[in-house]
Amino acid sequence: MFGLFSKKDGQRSTKKVAEEVKKFSVMLILDGFGIHPDSEGNAVLGANTPFLDTAWTYGRSTLINASGTYAGLAAEEPGNSEVGHLNLGAGHVVYQTLPRIDDAIATREFEDNAVIRESFDEVKKRGSNYHLVGVLSAAGVHGHIKHLFSLMELCKAYGIDPFIHIILDGRDTPPKDGFLYLSRLNSKIKELGIGRIASMQGRFYGMDRDSRWERIKLAYDAMVGLSQETFTDAVVALQSAYSNNETDQFFKPRTRVDSRGRPIGPVRTNDVLLYWNFREDRARQLSKAFVDRDFNHFVRRAYPENLYLVTMTGYEENIPAHVVFPPKKIKKSMARYIAENGYKQLHISETEKYMHVTYFFNGGIEQPNEGEDFFNIPSPKVENYAMVPEMSSPIIRDEVVKRIKADYDYKFILINFANPDMLGHTGDYSATVRANEIVDSLCADITKATLEKGGSIVITADHGNCETMINRVTKEVDIAHTNNPVPMIILSDIKDITPQAGTKLIKVGTGPKANVTGLLADVSPTCLGLVGLDIPDTMTGVDLRAII
Repeated sequence: MFGLFSKKDGQRSTKKVAEEVKKFSVMLILDGFGIHPDSEGNAVLGANTPFLDTAWTYGRSTLINASGTYAGLAAEEPGNSEVGHLNLGAGHVVYQTLPRIDDAIATREFEDNAVIRESFDEVKKRGSNYHLVGVLSAAGVHGHIKHLFSLMELCKAYGIDPFIHIILDGRDTPPKDGFLYLSRLNSKIKELGIGRIASMQGRFYGMDRDSRWERIKLAYDAMVGLSQETFTDAVVALQSAYSNNETDQFFKPRTRVDSRGRPIGPVRTNDVLLYWNFREDRARQLSKAFVDRDFNHFVRRAYPENLYLVTMTGYEENIPAHVVFPPKKIKKSMARYIAENGYKQLHISETEKYMHVTYFFNGGIEQPNEGEDFFNIPSPKVENYAMVPEMSSPIIRDEVVKRIKADYDYKFILINFANPDMLGHTGDYSATVRANEIVDSLCADITKATLEKGGSIVITADHGNCETMINRVTKEVDIAHTNNPVPMIILSDIKDITPQAGTKLIKVGTGPKANVTGLLADVSPTCLGLVGLDIPDTMTGVDLRAII
């Protein structure tokens, strides 16, 4: 389908490109905007995108890898926003926590992990209960069911019978695959003779990251045994939800109760709680609700004092937790390098992707560098983004264009349009097509302002999603990320980029630009080259202008 790029010694040119140095460079990320030649369920090809079509045809353009080992993930694993922005910002492949955990399990290092062992010792010393919470999924985006199973096996070896608090996926997996994962979990419980499901909820609630604390409250209440919704049998509860069109991610938080209506395993004072999700952004809010003594986002009717929290990775510096796999810091990100050279920069997005253009792009660093402006536009407070496919992207466009025209003297501007990804996750094809058409016009406005002020722009994406909204095997709605390549378009020397009839993106699967030339790690080096800055030794990516 696509020509495959393979990084081998001597294949990639590292020569400097002799071109006019631009005043500043813009990296514009179309979140979840992948490329695939099939038109069925393809909201990229289904959209009328005259600007991107023209830019692809007349600019320097290619496809780049954004998934699997090229992004530091397991082979063939789809990319995601966290991983995408880490790689984009680092300028080298950032090996992710999922392969680290998988390797530790394969080599049996996991069994000897000091943090896990200490949590077992702690629960025995306290004489309290051990809880496991996380996403029940094999998607590998936020967590993985095999990690839960490994933890259960360790619990068995240490004589611990844990309570399990399930978070259903249905977003990075098909909407009703939760039933399959629940069946696998029940089989594992039967096999080991330990483990009891204590609560169940959809990720829409407990994995919110947009400060919708009313959702977190419902998740929290279910885990501490105070939910208004209850169940006695998880399978029956899920089947009933499906019959009422309540799919996995929207499964209302429920507490499991016994025959007398009493919660079987609520989180209580002195308990130990291990959160097996390895991705930070959607695990923070629920964690804070349990361990932040000054928490004020909602009234906690039951607060488990002295909770011993264990997290698979470090979710946030201010969350008091025992971390199983501490994050590996990136030595010199794109943002830090720009700052060290004495230049100003802007990172802007709406709330849904704000952590990605700041924390993740900057290599896990929360605070801005000297001269670095973070700008967060609130995302619309709606139940479903299909209601507002434009989201907050026009406001982002307005702010960026204003700052470019006002000569804020930025050397680098990072922009994320969340629409393709967030609308792709709704499963609403028409709304996603509309979102891509809106984003196309906004890209045109930002590019025009950039070129008029002597800048250059690189338009790319962090991973695929909205180009595959129909499962090509089952023909069901597909809202998950993909492992398809993403576009990279460099616009620098073109004076007039007025949208016109051009080669539609639909032809990239067979056209002259079909080969996958690079990877996400090449985007920052290219942006540096455009403004005449040397590529630091810490970046293994290259300036793709030397290749395409």
